[in-house]
Amino acid sequence: MTAKYTGKGNLFIFNGKGTFDFKVGADKREVPVTSSEVKFITNVEGRNVEAKFDSKGMIRLWGNFGTYDIGRPVIVTAKVKSNSVFDVLSGNMGVEYQSGQVNTQFRVDVKKDNVPHLNNKIVFAHDRLVFGAAVKFNLLSYTLSRYNFFTSYTERDFSIALEHYSRNKSKLELGKLIVAATYRRPGADYVLKTSFRPHKTEQLRFKVGTATNLNKDVAVKAKINNNTKLTLSGKFKYSSNLTITTGTQLNLLDPSTFFTNRTVPVPLGISVDFNYS
Repeated sequence: MTAKYTGKGNLFIFNGKGTFDFKVGADKREVPVTSSEVKFITNVEGRNVEAKFDSKGMIRLWGNFGTYDIGRPVIVTAKVKSNSVFDVLSGNMGVEYQSGQVNTQFRVDVKKDNVPHLNNKIVFAHDRLVFGAAVKFNLLSYTLSRYNFFTSYTERDFSIALEHYSRNKSKLELGKLIVAATYRRPGADYVLKTSFRPHKTEQLRFKVGTATNLNKDVAVKAKINNNTKLTLSGKFKYSSNLTITTGTQLNLLDPSTFFTNRTVPVPLGISVDFNYS
């Protein structure tokens, strides 16, 4: 079960979530597991600043140093991540350039292994077509550790997209290919998604699904994959402050997945989103 909340004060906005679940421990007995996180957002002299804390002791600080006009807007950001005793530290600094058809992002990351990486993402849009690529370059070994690309075409009632996700960090080779198509009708979307993974035993996978708005307060989703795994969820808006989402997942060819034989007898997830301002 997950509970989300949002609030607004005079000096800052905050949002967070708490999770409660049962997991099987080493002694084969169920134990309750909880986790939580909270994020504070404020503005300092016209610059957005965010601070995020979680129950594992991790601290994340993010700052927007502003937008600068060099003929086109350029956004400068920085992020630092550490734990509560500050013996683990990582961070990045990024620059985003925006124009009418092109959006480019450059970011230098330093992770906890102290290896700097240059991340670059570029997106080009023309009419209904979008092309993009994202690369990650190791500045010590001068090797590519990520080389992704994507393209999409969108009409009013239909869209199709092709994506590639790299896998091998030491050499260039074909990674994971995804083709997705969406057909839109009033109040409902229908989606088909296929993926090809040459490095897996099961190379080809697919799933079909639908998302339907029954009315302005109730939405339901359903999807099934090639292994007959069925996922169902419903989102219920009870008021402007409270939304509840429920979901379940089971295998149609394996009736044992219909029941958990645990504290909660059926596979069920619940998320509560509460907003107060």
